[in-house]
Amino acid sequence: MTRRLWWLALLWCQFLTTGAQAGTIRLAPGQDSYNLNASADVLEDASRRLRIENVVAGGAANAFKPPQQGLSSFGFTDSAFWLRFRIDNPEPAARRMLLVLRTNWLDTVQVFSPDAWGLYTEQRLGDTLPFRERPYAMPQLVVDLQVAPGISTYYLRLTSTQAFMTPIELWEPESFHQNDRLWSAYYGMVYGILLVMVLYNGFIWAAMRDRNYFFYCVYLIAFFMMNFSYSGFAYQYLWPESPRWSNWSHTHWIFLFLAMAIVFSMHFLESRTRLPRMHRLLQAYLGVMLVSWIGVTAAGDTVAYNAAPVYFVFGCTPLILAAGVAAWFNGYRAARFFVLASMATLVGSFFTALTASGFLPYTFANFHAAEFGIMADVVLLSLALADRIRTLREQREAAELREIEQRLHTAAVLEQSNEELERTVLERTAELARARDEAERFARIDALTSVANRRYFEEVAVQEFARARRYDQPLSVMVMDIDLFKQINDTHGHAAGDIVIQTVAAVARESVRDADFVARIGGEEFCILLPDIHLEQAMVTAERLRERIARCTLEHGGHPLVCTASFGVSELAGTDLSFGALLQRADQAMYAAKQAGRNRVMAGSPAGAAPQAPHGAGEG
Repeated sequence: MTRRLWWLALLWCQFLTTGAQAGTIRLAPGQDSYNLNASADVLEDASRRLRIENVVAGGAANAFKPPQQGLSSFGFTDSAFWLRFRIDNPEPAARRMLLVLRTNWLDTVQVFSPDAWGLYTEQRLGDTLPFRERPYAMPQLVVDLQVAPGISTYYLRLTSTQAFMTPIELWEPESFHQNDRLWSAYYGMVYGILLVMVLYNGFIWAAMRDRNYFFYCVYLIAFFMMNFSYSGFAYQYLWPESPRWSNWSHTHWIFLFLAMAIVFSMHFLESRTRLPRMHRLLQAYLGVMLVSWIGVTAAGDTVAYNAAPVYFVFGCTPLILAAGVAAWFNGYRAARFFVLASMATLVGSFFTALTASGFLPYTFANFHAAEFGIMADVVLLSLALADRIRTLREQREAAELREIEQRLHTAAVLEQSNEELERTVLERTAELARARDEAERFARIDALTSVANRRYFEEVAVQEFARARRYDQPLSVMVMDIDLFKQINDTHGHAAGDIVIQTVAAVARESVRDADFVARIGGEEFCILLPDIHLEQAMVTAERLRERIARCTLEHGGHPLVCTASFGVSELAGTDLSFGALLQRADQAMYAAKQAGRNRVMAGSPAGAAPQAPHGAGEG
């Protein structure tokens, strides 16, 4: 009873205060939603120490300020903010409404609702809590309100170390769920377009190996992760039990998106050769951004950490646009689509960044302008890439045509002078070439398995090692040895051993890419070169090959033959001075797999470290 009397005294003090009064929202029949930002009074709590008792009555109650023309963003700040609003329910019965906060990354949201005794009950939400604690499983923060008849005063306490945006709405439940379905359809359209473009350009990159398509795919994926994160879907679907990572990951995705935008722009515009000064400027901006990324991450200032990438948007997009314009004026035809795409991204990113930074009020168009920009960007950059391919093809065809014309002219002159002699020379040259190719083939191919022999393998390995070094590309090597091969020979004879070796070679050829190089380097030992492949993917390839060999069903003389193989895999390291070091690590890993029980895959580690844990199952 004492507590209730105390609360009634507080409410009486509130009634007597002469400060600013909260705006009143009158629930009207037929109206489904209400914008609270235009009606809620605001109180900034820089110390974060005010409690509901302080803001209901007393000096803090008089410090509320009226809304600033619906502005729903406070930029980046450490302060807590209190919002006060009143709801007038003219109906005789309580009415259920949904309080919706569109910003999903608010750290804490405390909703204080009056009860029948005039006391305040608290509901707590925010992205510092696990996702499962939300009353509604959706990205935005949604709270049930039972609005009593008459006028009720509500309070919100909000904190956020990220962009402090607070678009707040009041909805009829059924109307809100219908509206939410439209939001889901909108995001489904955006992400669907991004997925289609990633797959489309990814297939082109896989077919043509043009690095521009690769960087463009990474650029689109980075935008998707950035948008998926700050839209709240990543927290809902990817890491719902990791609120700390959800809070910290927003900044990483934005920095990654900006970095990939610069890297893609430099490669597409060929700035190193076409625009050397602009190339150095882009490199410098990228370096400053990466250093800032590391700096704000290590500093521990969460406000600066979240604000830094947003402010880098203001410099990144104009710089990219300037590079595109410079390339266009320099005669690079494909840059014209690039400039239009950059302009779309520039406008969209600016509006979104201005909204997040507190310079523009939150509206659907303002906050989602970056998404509209990326949709135009996707279409225009795809046209730019296609136009670039067409330009290169036209140049190549023109060069080929000139070369053909020159050859035809030379051939005509020679034909007029000594046609018979040329025909004889060509015939004998062709015969010699065929004989040489046939001899070279027999010298390089293993007669039993028809794969490359050790001599040919060593030649190709040295070339691949030099190429990987020169162009800073990955290179992996796989060594495999048939397990217990001597027992197969001793038990079933050498003919059975030959069948096993031939089968293993055939399975190896079928299990790797055309770009990979299979060779038999010893009696039962094989080696496979894997260009442009990192260790993790090489391990997956080795594991797939190991399983296929183990599943092979062989027979000789009516007796079944069972064979397995042990694998060692290693990747080119910066300390490798020759291919021999790379091969030695793979060989050591293979022997480690043998010692660990055979029929498994192990990875070699550089600098003599112990091989990594095996994959696969031993023989028992």
